[in-house]
Amino acid sequence: MTARPEGVDVSVVASLARHFGFAPVALAVTEGPSHVIRYANAAFHRLQAAGEIVVGQPGPGDGTPTADITPLLDRAFRAAETIRDEPVAPLGGAAARWSCTVWPIPPEQPVPSGLVMEIRDSAAGETARSRQTAVAERLLLGALREQDVALHAVQEAGRASFLATTSRDLAMLLDPDAIRDIVRRCALPREGSWCMVDLMESNGLIHRLAVAHPDPTKEALARSLEARWSAPPLDASPAAAQAVEREPRVITNDAGEEASLLAAMHGPQGLRLLRKLGFGALLVVPLVARRTALGTITFVAREGDAPFSPEEIALASDLAERCAIALDNARLYAEAEHLRADADAANRAKSRFLGNITHELMTPLNVIGGYVDLMEMGLRGPLTSEQRNDLERIRHSQQHLLALISGILEYVHSESGRVQYHLAAVPVQPALLDVAGMLHQAAVAKGLSIDVLPTHTDAAVWADPSRLRQILVNLVMNAVKYSPVGAGGIVLSSTVQPEVVSIHVADAGSGIPRETMETIFEPFVQLTTELSDRRGGVGLGLAISRDLARAMHGDVTLESTLAVGSRFTLTLPRATAAAASE
Repeated sequence: MTARPEGVDVSVVASLARHFGFAPVALAVTEGPSHVIRYANAAFHRLQAAGEIVVGQPGPGDGTPTADITPLLDRAFRAAETIRDEPVAPLGGAAARWSCTVWPIPPEQPVPSGLVMEIRDSAAGETARSRQTAVAERLLLGALREQDVALHAVQEAGRASFLATTSRDLAMLLDPDAIRDIVRRCALPREGSWCMVDLMESNGLIHRLAVAHPDPTKEALARSLEARWSAPPLDASPAAAQAVEREPRVITNDAGEEASLLAAMHGPQGLRLLRKLGFGALLVVPLVARRTALGTITFVAREGDAPFSPEEIALASDLAERCAIALDNARLYAEAEHLRADADAANRAKSRFLGNITHELMTPLNVIGGYVDLMEMGLRGPLTSEQRNDLERIRHSQQHLLALISGILEYVHSESGRVQYHLAAVPVQPALLDVAGMLHQAAVAKGLSIDVLPTHTDAAVWADPSRLRQILVNLVMNAVKYSPVGAGGIVLSSTVQPEVVSIHVADAGSGIPRETMETIFEPFVQLTTELSDRRGGVGLGLAISRDLARAMHGDVTLESTLAVGSRFTLTLPRATAAAASE
């Protein structure tokens, strides 16, 4: 068989080969105006081998009358029409023995890609001929339908790929301007398509983004659609009603659609500009996110192009949904960033206020302490025992206030990052014994004990010694403060791991509810809120301890069980020989 050039769909050939390979009727498919045979069944090959049928070539030369069907094929190809039951006479002038039916493929096209021919013996009955023709036509139509299905599958894959690419581009961005730039450039995967995007702004106006036109010569004119349109208030805009629609809408460039076109283009001036650009139809799709209308995206088809297909409308809806989600996410992100900036500013203002007020409070408190010292020294005259008791109470209250203010100042410094750290290898066991000795009397006063369990001999942490001591004092003092009188012992222990050392402070108090375990690490939070049950302090010890620990690449965590007790754990990097040499 002659080699197959490209042109006629392979599925057509495969279908014919599958159904007509051994049919008694001679059947062949040709390609192009030169009638290159692309497919021929066994019956056609037999006719050629016998020299009874010729397509564009001389006969076998043995004197056998040969029927040349080339003129018939030329006529069918030029006219792109079906020729039915045409008699084919032998070249020698003998009576016609064969009849030929030829039809172009694909049908109903001005220029066919090839021909299908069927050659039958003229003596065959009319019924058989009709049946064969009907079967052949049905099979050919089936083959063409298979071709249409394959083409549809390719188009669907292209639309899915287009949607996935656009979705990825939108998902990778949170900047509102960058997302708007992508949205305004959206277009359906059809040649010459472009879009207009109308967005509802927070001030109640509708703003059309700058239009990106695929034709550079029309770019300036397209941009004037945005530049020349002044957005009216939302309640007065004809586009406002369009923007809150929930279903896509196709508007054609017909006289009956004038009102819809005016609404979509925000007035006659916009419509005049659109007609200068040239268009055949508009596909207006709402931008809706979280049940809120954000605006519309209007896809524009060129004049003379095919109408928007159902598949294109579905694709436009999916694309608009993704654009709306991206725009809404960008808006939420921008609002969150604005709120975070406001919170940071408020936090800095709070820290400045606390720093200033603590400094202002320290001065009169120090003056109070100075005058108490003068009076106790008798410089203002002799004191009675009652007066000395009163002065002692004043001194105690003054020192308590100074401690509270110092705690606030320490928190302000740690929060602002102004605390300096001098890291070194600090042995754990001596640090625990030091803190236990310091707070021994406070524990005894409540009927408690502080027990230090032995730890690994070479356990050491990489930390600032004074800050480590401050954290441990806060944790142990917190256990003493919130343990009931006579509740038992406060146990200090440690766990050594290759990279970190965990120091535990466990008590047998009333425990901490699960819902407040993280809350107590926030500044100015105490377990008890009633004024009659506050245990002193301003609720900064745990917040400062966690900030200090995290600044030294560690952390403070909590485990607690109601009616059983709590265990705070300070985790710090383990000091190694390499770290100690730094």
